[in-house]
Amino acid sequence: MRAVEDDRTLGIKVMKLSRLLRLRFDRRARALGLTRAQWQTIACVRRQPGATQRQVAELLEVGEVTVGRSIDKLVEAGWVERRADPADRRAHRLWLTAAIEPLIGELTRIGEAEEAAALAGLGAAERAALHAMLDRIAANLDGDAVEGPACGPEDQDSGAR
Repeated sequence: MRAVEDDRTLGIKVMKLSRLLRLRFDRRARALGLTRAQWQTIACVRRQPGATQRQVAELLEVGEVTVGRSIDKLVEAGWVERRADPADRRAHRLWLTAAIEPLIGELTRIGEAEEAAALAGLGAAERAALHAMLDRIAANLDGDAVEGPACGPEDQDSGAR
């Protein structure tokens, strides 16, 4: 039980940091009128253009119906479009539209501001060392991963975190 209850374990620290980053980003994205499900869907489609709804659901680790509701709202807003898949007439591929570019800019600014807040007090060398260590840890664990890359906020380069 010590490993589960001990706040000093890597897993607990990473989980807490992920939660804090996500909650802070949520609060700021809400001011843009976006729910977590919507901004995460945007981030995923941005990272995986042409993905199907099923693929987005798998990458976000949610059900197809859940992600479908977010996609419907994003399509309605004109930010995402569904295009027929030429290889499978039952499937549609998802693409961001040009209309979303201003919103992507805002999400990018939020992501950059939150990263700056999280890394406040760390010098450039410390930031580089932190990123290198996190990359190494990810590489150590990647070989054992059951799934491919996720599209959550932790996976984004500064934008749409």
